[in-house]
Amino acid sequence: IMFFFRFINFFIIIFILCITITDNLYASKIIFFSTKFNEVNVRNGPGLNHLLLYKILVKGYPLKEMGEFNNWKKVQDFSGRVGWISKSQLSRHKYIITIVPNQYLYKFPTKNSKRIAIVKKESLLKIIKETEGWLLLESDGVKGWITKDAVWGLN
Repeated sequence: IMFFFRFINFFIIIFILCITITDNLYASKIIFFSTKFNEVNVRNGPGLNHLLLYKILVKGYPLKEMGEFNNWKKVQDFSGRVGWISKSQLSRHKYIITIVPNQYLYKFPTKNSKRIAIVKKESLLKIIKETEGWLLLESDGVKGWITKDAVWGLN
């Protein structure tokens, strides 16, 4: 009987480990999309028959994937709003939104570098390159580096 309980305990531990590992793998796989067009509808459900919640009126707006149904993605924006967008309206191009007010763009990925521009909170910028802790971004022909902790929209 003691052997039986050890056997059951072993399987319970293995089961819990499998669940934990699976949850951690899924949690680490955050996927971001961006809007493909200058006008994208966000609905309260997956389909054209669902209520229009709001419109995103800018190309490149980053959105975090929360779920999927047929040809629709459930997404969340940086402010926490959740809705559904047709996959045909989404792109894999990488953009971010700044979440910290008045950040600097630097010439090189170091804070000792020359400051190129000030970036206001909730600015939309395209990702050109990533390094450890830094992003090379572009907006309106201006390129510069910013720290990753000042932005939202990274995988």
